[in-house]
Amino acid sequence: MDFLNIYPTIPVQIKRGEGPYLFSSSGKKYLDLIGGIGVNVLGYRDPEVMSILGEAGIIPHLSNLYMHTLREDISMRLNKLCGSDRVFFTNSGTESNEAALKFAWKMNPGKILSFEGSFHGRSLGSFSLSHLFIHQDFPRIDAPVDFVRWNNPRDLREKGRDASIIILEPIQGAGGVRVMNKECFGVLKELKKRGTIVIADEIQSGLGRTGEFLACSHNDFQPDVVTLAKGLGGGIPLGAVCMKEEIASNLKIGDHGSTMGGNLKALRLAGVVLERLLNQLMEHIRDIENSVVERYRSGLEIRGRGLFLGFDVANGEDFARIMREKGYLVNIVRKNTVRLLPPYIIRKEELTEFFDVAGEVI
Repeated sequence: MDFLNIYPTIPVQIKRGEGPYLFSSSGKKYLDLIGGIGVNVLGYRDPEVMSILGEAGIIPHLSNLYMHTLREDISMRLNKLCGSDRVFFTNSGTESNEAALKFAWKMNPGKILSFEGSFHGRSLGSFSLSHLFIHQDFPRIDAPVDFVRWNNPRDLREKGRDASIIILEPIQGAGGVRVMNKECFGVLKELKKRGTIVIADEIQSGLGRTGEFLACSHNDFQPDVVTLAKGLGGGIPLGAVCMKEEIASNLKIGDHGSTMGGNLKALRLAGVVLERLLNQLMEHIRDIENSVVERYRSGLEIRGRGLFLGFDVANGEDFARIMREKGYLVNIVRKNTVRLLPPYIIRKEELTEFFDVAGEVI
């Protein structure tokens, strides 16, 4: 085998996709509750996406050395949706968090706070802020980093007294689909007023997945910096760092860069994703949560919001195997948490049937 396989591989060979479904090389049909780990928000073979992917007229890559109206257009839309002033494009969530950390540090260097159970990426800066990797033997950035106990406002307030930067996930994904409580958001508002820069890692929770464009909006919280990625590029790598003007104004030419960030084909697809979110999909997500998810929330003890959901099972590996046999693909994190990040186009009856089957298996 030439490929370095360091992923826990699902034993299914995928041949094609259609809507929210994937089909194996043997012809078996699966409802995809993984969604490319939250990337394929429009499902598979969406006509508009396929049309753009096949366009011959657009230059796929120019680099950031040239001006382009498409880059400005998507930046303007993101600023409006995120309450920010400036946007920097990247290729991934990890790169977005890495850039956000550098941008925040340039304005306000000092102690950085993250949270227990956090995952912010695998490059050395984002890795250093990811509590899930605290026992891995790799180098870390030379900066004071501390971790706050999850959903503990007292610990956050105490450790935040001398913090320059705080990074948070409104809903932890790899950490077990855990929602930050309103008390912690209250403390974050206090710390932000005192000058602490707050970075919201909305890579998994943002882009409408919870029914609001940003999950922070459920708690009326406005971060200084928002990081996005996952489905932003409609299946093509694209990330973004959305920041306030006071942070952007501290940056000068040469402070950061990205060869492929803001690839023009990815930006074209981002326009489709944003348009569909605003015109129908966020409303659909809110509707599906209210009419389907809430019916099963107490019975399955579901955590999360919108289509970012999780629940625990006795044995994640066994559960995933049985569900595959029944035609469902699910992702397991922390050994026994089922993390659901399905395409936004999933229908009520499809999710209802999944929860019914899951309840029987449990």
